[in-house]
Amino acid sequence: MVTCDRCHHKFSSYDGLLQHYKTKHPTVTNLSQIEQQVTAEKSTELLVKSEVRHNNGSSRTKLAIFLIIIVVAVSISAYVAVTPREAAASTISVGSVAPNFTLQETFGGTFTLSDYRGKSNVLILFNEGLSCQPCLQQMKDLDQLGDQFASMNIVMASVTPDTVDQLRNWMQYGAGPQQGKVLADPNLTAFNLYHPIGSGGSMMTHTFILVNKAGMVIWRQDYGPGNMYVQNMEILAAATKAIGK
Repeated sequence: MVTCDRCHHKFSSYDGLLQHYKTKHPTVTNLSQIEQQVTAEKSTELLVKSEVRHNNGSSRTKLAIFLIIIVVAVSISAYVAVTPREAAASTISVGSVAPNFTLQETFGGTFTLSDYRGKSNVLILFNEGLSCQPCLQQMKDLDQLGDQFASMNIVMASVTPDTVDQLRNWMQYGAGPQQGKVLADPNLTAFNLYHPIGSGGSMMTHTFILVNKAGMVIWRQDYGPGNMYVQNMEILAAATKAIGK
């Protein structure tokens, strides 16, 4: 069984997983590793079928088994490649000046990061948005930290690759956060500035970035595809430590 790292649905083949990504998670465009595994699966099936039809001796059987082992080894290597265990390094790290950006807010107006310099700390969550159910739950659950964030003068802003209309349809019935801001970045303007792990056309994931009132990055954490939801207490502890409260 293989599992979608966005919604955690399970599939009996990589071909099924590939079709799932294309239909349910269209923002995930770099699927080359999964496509390699689909090719490996089909090669294995062809070898097995060929052996059943043309089994004329032990040497042919041994050859088929050997080839199957090779194909399985390639599949395992591809699986490791498509399932990163640790986040890669980024150019925007703690101590960097936070690049400015302006994005549309879900219910009107714009959000410009530099507007908060000298006024508030800003906690940014880059996530996959509407194609990722754990991401949606994360954005909503962060409202529970509203009082703690207020005491630390933190403004919460989630950035997704969805359009304003798509986000508005999701939020208008109370499904989304009521306190934190949700920003639309369909052109990946902010994503390409901060390079959250998986952005730039590949599988997206959770990236938290805390910018202080001086406009400096004081905390950043990239979470792997296997961790699309982070407990509130973990986020609060990291933010508290970074701000020094």
